[in-house]
Formats: sequence, C-alpha cells, structure tokens
Amino acid sequence: MNIQNYQAQPLQPNQAQYLQQQQVPQQQKVTPLQFNDLFHGMNTAQQQQQQQQQQQQQQVSSAGGVGGGAGVNSAGAANGNLINGNNLNPSQLLAQTLFQGQYKVPTPQQQQRSLNLPQQQVSNQQQSSLQPGISSFGQPQLQQGQVQGQVQGQIQPQLHQQQQQQQAQAQAQAQAQAQAVQAQLQQQQQAQQVQQQQVQQAHHQFQQQQQNQLHSIDLDPSLASSPFWKDQLQLVDLSRRSNSSHYYARLAAYQSRKLKLNNESNNQSNSSNNGSTNQQSNKSLNLVDLTKQLLTNNGEQTSSSANIDPNNSALLQNRKVSHSIYPNDDNVNNNNNNNNDDDDDDEVYAEQQRANKKSNKAPQLWASLDLSGQSIPNLSPKIFDYKFLTKLYLNGNKLTKIPKTIKNLKNLKILDLSHNQLSNLPFEIGLLYNLKYLYLFDNNIETLPYEFGNLFELHFLGIEGNVNFNPEFTKILAQKGTRSLIIHLRDNAPELDSLPKRPWVTLKEDGERLTEIEDENNQEDNNKVDEEISSNKDLNSFTALSFNLLCHHYATAKLFSYAPSWALNWDYRKELITKQLEEFNSDVICLQEVEFSSYENYWENYMSKLGYSSKYHAKLRYKRLNPTAAKKVDGCAIFWKNDVFELIEYKEIDFTTIVMGLNKYKKSNDVFNRLQNRDNIAILSILKHKHSGQFVLAANTHLHWDPELNDVKTVQTGVLLEEIESFVKKYIGNNESLKDFPMFICGDFNSQLHSAVYQLFSTGFVKEHKDVEGRDYGKFTEDGFKHPFNLKSAYKNLGDEELPFTNYTPSFVDVLDYIWYTPNTLSVCGLLGAIDKEYVEHYIGFPNAHLPSDHIPLLAKFELKPHVAKEKPSNFKADFRPSRKT
Repeated sequence: MNIQNYQAQPLQPNQAQYLQQQQVPQQQKVTPLQFNDLFHGMNTAQQQQQQQQQQQQQQVSSAGGVGGGAGVNSAGAANGNLINGNNLNPSQLLAQTLFQGQYKVPTPQQQQRSLNLPQQQVSNQQQSSLQPGISSFGQPQLQQGQVQGQVQGQIQPQLHQQQQQQQAQAQAQAQAQAQAVQAQLQQQQQAQQVQQQQVQQAHHQFQQQQQNQLHSIDLDPSLASSPFWKDQLQLVDLSRRSNSSHYYARLAAYQSRKLKLNNESNNQSNSSNNGSTNQQSNKSLNLVDLTKQLLTNNGEQTSSSANIDPNNSALLQNRKVSHSIYPNDDNVNNNNNNNNDDDDDDEVYAEQQRANKKSNKAPQLWASLDLSGQSIPNLSPKIFDYKFLTKLYLNGNKLTKIPKTIKNLKNLKILDLSHNQLSNLPFEIGLLYNLKYLYLFDNNIETLPYEFGNLFELHFLGIEGNVNFNPEFTKILAQKGTRSLIIHLRDNAPELDSLPKRPWVTLKEDGERLTEIEDENNQEDNNKVDEEISSNKDLNSFTALSFNLLCHHYATAKLFSYAPSWALNWDYRKELITKQLEEFNSDVICLQEVEFSSYENYWENYMSKLGYSSKYHAKLRYKRLNPTAAKKVDGCAIFWKNDVFELIEYKEIDFTTIVMGLNKYKKSNDVFNRLQNRDNIAILSILKHKHSGQFVLAANTHLHWDPELNDVKTVQTGVLLEEIESFVKKYIGNNESLKDFPMFICGDFNSQLHSAVYQLFSTGFVKEHKDVEGRDYGKFTEDGFKHPFNLKSAYKNLGDEELPFTNYTPSFVDVLDYIWYTPNTLSVCGLLGAIDKEYVEHYIGFPNAHLPSDHIPLLAKFELKPHVAKEKPSNFKADFRPSRKT
C-alpha cells in the first residue's frame, strides 16, 4: 500500500461515520486488538474511497475545464491538509503516526475536525455544481496565497517541535557517544597505568635484586641452601619490603581491626571460615610473626620431654621446672627448647617468682615503641628511661651508633635495628637477656660482641645484608642456627684479666667505718687485704664465712644457660671454690648446698688437711632415697679451725620432723599442706674459743626457696630460734641472760629485707605480716613469732640496704644470705665488701669464669667482748643482817 497516496485521499462521509463509531475514548488505553480492528475498518473505507475517486475522475473528464479546476483546488486542499497536522483527517493522521512510529489516540479537537472536514468538502462540491458559470480558476492567486499562509502557520510549530526533538535526540546521542568514548579512554588510561606500574614494579624488583646481591653476604653455595639461611633470606626480603614509616604500628592497627571483624564473623559461623581466616592472616604477617612461623615450621621452638633419671626425679621432688633454649648444647642432653626437667634448681624458679612479686606496680598500658622509617640520626636518651618496653623498632633510620644506656631496657624481647648505618654494636645489648628476636639486616656490622653469649633466650638473629660480617659467625649461623652461634659466643668468650678483689671494710668498735681497702691490681694492696682479714688484734677475734656453693646437680645448662658450659663443670667450679676458701682463710666456714658425695669424697678430707674439723647434715630426703640417689642430696656443712675452736656439742635440726613430732606445735591444715613436705635443715654447734675460753654458738641453715611459701620460711625460722634457745640454756650461768651468750647464725635464708623472716631476726617479734597473714600455725600465728635474743645482721653495719646483692641471676638480684650475730657479746670489726660494679656490668648473672656460684660468699670478722658476768657459787646464801659500822 502506498502511504502517500493513502494520505492524500479525503475521507468520504461514510468513512467518517465509520470512524466516528470506532472512536476510542480519550482516556481509554488502546489495546493491540482495538488497533487492528480500527486499521481493518480504515482499509475498507480506503477501498470505497478509491472507487468513488475513479467515478469522479470519469465525471471530471466528461465535464471539461470546470471539472479540472475543481480537481486542482481539491488536490491543493488535500495537500494543505496533508501538510497541516491539525487539519489531517483520521486516515492521514493514522498513516503519518504509523510511518513515524508515534501513534497516539486522537484528541477530541482532532476528532471534531476530522468529522467536519468531509461535510465542508461536500458543501463545496455542491456550490460548485450549482454555479457552473464560475470557473475555479477565477481566483487562483487568492486561494494559493491563503493555502500557503495556512500551510506556513500550521507547519512552523510542528517543524520547530520536530527540530527540538531532533536536537534533543542528537544531543543525547552525542552525550552517549562522548560518554562511551570517555569510558574507553579511561579504560585505556587505567590499562596504561597498570602496565606502567607493572613495568615500574618489575624495574624496582630488578634494581632491588641487584641491590640485594650487592648487599648480600658472600656465602658458600653449600650453605646457602640450608634451612637456617633460607630463613635469613626470606626474612630479609620481608624486612626490605616493609621498610616504611611506622610499619609495625600501622600493621598492628590493621591486624587489630581485622581481628575484630574476624571475631564478629566467627560468632556467626565458627567453623566454616577458619581456613580462609588463616590464609588471610598469613598475608598480613609482620617480620616477627613470620619469624615465629618459620621457626615453628623448622621445629626450633618445639618442646620435648627431657630424659629424667628416676633417681633425680625423686631427689628433686617439688622443684619447679625451668626452661632451656639450647637444643644443640651437649650439656642439655640434646633436648629442645622449653624442656621440662625435674633435674632443675628450684631456686631459679624462685628467682623468677621473686622478680614477679617484687615488681608489684600498676599495670603498664603500652610496651611497644615504633620509630621505624623516620631517618633518625641519633636517639634521645629519654627513650632508654622507658624500662617497661618489650618491643623497640628502630629500623629504617640513619643510626650510626646505639647508646650504651640501652642496657636499661632489660625487658626488651624484640629489637629491630635493620636498615641503618651501624658498623658496631655495644656489648650492653648482650645484657638484654630477655631478647628473643634481634634483627640487624642491612647494616655495616662486621662482628658481634662476645657478651651476646648472654642472650640465652634469643630465638633468631638476623644478620643478612652485612656484607663484611665475620665469616666464622656466618658459617655457624648458616649451619646450625642462632642458638648455636650464641652458644659459641658464650663458650668462647675471652676471660677478663682478673676478678677485682672485693674490698675489705674495717669498722670501729661502735660499728662506724674506719677505712676501705680496695685492690688496684698491685701486690702491696693485696697483701694489705689479706693481712686485714687474717689478723687478730688481741687473739679474741675470729672470722666467720657463709657461702652457698650451688650444688653441681643443680648447675645445669638448662638452669644457667647464660653461663659457659665449661664454667658450670663441677671440677672447674670446685677448684674456684677451694681457691676462694683458702684465700679467705676463715676460722669458721658455713657452707650450703654441699652434695653429700662431694663432702665425703672431697671437702671433709681436703679441709682436714688445712687444719679444719667439720660436721655435715643432709636434707631429710636422703633417708627416703636409695643409696645411689642419697649421695646426690645436698645439705649444710660447718668447718672450724682446730687451733681456734673446739667443738663442745653438735645438733642436727629437721624443721618438719620437729613440728610434726612435738605436741606443742599445732597440726593444722597449713602444717600438713604447706610445711610437712619441706625437708630443710640446720646445724647447731657449741664451739669453745680456745684463747678466751668463751662458748660461742655457730649455726648454719638453708631455708625453703619458694617465694609463695614465705609463711613456711617464717615457721622454720621460729623453730630454729626455739631450738637455739633450748640448746644454749645449759651453757649459761644462773646469773646470765640468753642475750649475753655469744652466737652467730649463717645461712641462705631465701628472704629479703622486707620479709617476716628478716623482721623476726632483727626485732625479735612478728605477728601481723603479709607473709603469715591468714595462716594457722598454732601458737606462732596466735601469739606471734618471737625469740629472746638480741640479733643484728653483720652487714647492716654497711648501711640500711646492706650489700647490693648476695644472689645474682638474670631474673633476680637481691639479698638472700645473712650472718646474724649478738651485738651484746660480739662486735663486727671487718666485712668483705661488694663485687666491683664495673665487673658486674659485663654479666647478667653468676656463675661465670671467676665466680663459681649464683651466690657470693659473706665474710665477717668478730671480736669477743670481755666476759663480765660470772657464775654464782653453788653454796652462796643470802645474809640480810644489818651491817655494823666500825
């Protein structure tokens, strides 16, 4: 069907009437079915119209010119109606909308015009037929002008609207095309950026590889594939990639947020996300976390059970387990780190407990300091006042030296000094015995101080990137790992020239200091010290020594990992002890932790050759063990010079046996649960001073070690003083007081200055004290602990704090050993001074090459005061008669 011809034909009246019947209401939506019916009706009307037009054309051709003019006018009108959308008949309007794809329901005005148009055409035809004399060409210009005006007036708004629509569509298309082009450009730019980043990253990696090769230690290829060196390479790579500002702090914050989110998600699904969570957490590991993971995978931090001798297990019952970190040390029986072994010294654990108890301070809210990536050239001294720090990150700076005051940070466990300009390290770092992870990557370090052998807790030492590092140390590290290197440094450290002699402090009769003789490594001063110690002014003076030897079954590498293995050897230590005892040449020697077999096989015979007699008492457990195990039990021994003293009486004391065997001691729950299993002992002896003829009580004891059982120590002290009271009563006259009996009590009391034990000795009474608070020990806790003697610590004459320490280990430095004496009958005229401070600064604990025990010996010189009191005659009778004056 030709749409143009269809639009140009006017509708006949019957078509208009048909369309009027088929009108769709204005507000009624046209359905596809209604549209098809309408279109079918219009096609039928079109066919009828074509038939009528053919008949009219035949009539016009027969009518001549008049009919032709009418045909032109009707055609012009039809063309005008075609152009003007407002005058279009329904068929033309429908055809146009169909052609443009914009069909709409006709408005009422359009429907009215479409109904009126056929009637006007019919009336015009009738008028033309009634006036045949008037030609249609009579007014051609007027009709043409009117038609053009009408056409222009009708077409301009529609054209303007169509232009606007076309412009809007063109703009929309242009914008869409522009957006598409812009999106393509952005994608291209992003692709270029990604490509550039990949190129830059590859270039950076290439440069870094070249740089790493330049800053890598030249290692034997056979060692480069060892697991220990692979750990070095893997960790140094991560260290270099994480060498940014505040890396550890930012990563810690990220991990904290991530952990919080993981916890929230785990609350919803506990088991399903465990695998993914672990994988994600591995991606955010920092240097320390990765180190721990590698060490765990390599089995360097795993623990295994120790080989325990059943005899030792029974021998050392109730002793606390301690830890070792040296799986490759021959002295550790090839056990891995954190081994549990009953063959450990209980006092080492006691020292740890004391340290925890001693630091009774407010909790510290932060303990890490991250100064990484700041290009810091020097460190502020105030940093080393933060003694609570456990983690210090100084990597990625421009440090050329580390201050010696770093030794103050005893609690440090992690120290990162990587990517600086360090060429040497202070030996004071070797005093940070709590260090577990030490990173020294990418510096100029050539060697390590031998004091690093003190780092018995160190799990990993990072040294890759120090191109001139000691080849011997590098080889050990690559072959056997960090711990073997620490052992090598520990056992091969050069000895100091000598141990500076402890000064001898001379005191006046009133206890005031007279002189302080110090050794300056010359023979003259040494002779003076020896003369002061051994001289007797009027033959009424004598010296007394107290020394805990450290039983050699306790001196293991598990317990004393910081000490060289050869320095722990009993033969070596025995030689040092013997040498010291000979130098001190004391008149009375009280030793603790003397093994039963060593006393029988060595000390008794050797000391007798030096002119000493002796008594020994082993701890109570030796009675319960088989003969072999009983030989390993330690005890107390007392030696006296035969030319100075004579033994009058001797008594062995077992504290638990006395408490459980006498009815005067209440058998409370605390006695059974806390005291009964403790087998500590003491020795009492009455010695007669040969020159003066006076009796002197010499006592030696070793109290329980556990700081959680201070009440037990107090009870043991109370029993000891009661036994001393009953022991000396038969040696005093009727007119004498217990306070007037000369005595001194030596020992390892495992008690500090603030303890109930110290208060009981020094004041004679203790009741309300935190050590015995809430305990039930019968009369001791009901009436208080008390004794009738006047006792004073000999080293109290040096000052309020006595010596700086008598026990020196990494975890505990304090006074535990004392020599108590009666100032009424004895005066202190000399004391052996403290260990040299500068010497102590090089060590984190004893024993070492010069000192054979974790305790130091105490030595005091006493002078017997004149014996004024006299024994009253047995036949004396009082005479109350009045005297007669002469």
